[in-house]
Amino acid sequence: MSYLSEAQIRKMADRAFTAYEMACTWSAAFDAAQELALEEFGIRPRRSAVMLAVKHAKVRWMAESARVRRAIEESS
Repeated sequence: MSYLSEAQIRKMADRAFTAYEMACTWSAAFDAAQELALEEFGIRPRRSAVMLAVKHAKVRWMAESARVRRAIEESS
């Protein structure tokens, strides 16, 4: 059994973030992160690893949403 590194989880999170931007559904983000691990790393990740990547993507999405909201409020 091999474990995913932080860098691999981060890469999965990036893919999940992009998938969420395109599909607007976290299940698509989950699938994209899982597919990345299979295709690029040759590892079938545990559900917990994929969920961690999705959680990182959600935090990033929330930060990006807050940044945009703040920019809109400042411009008006």
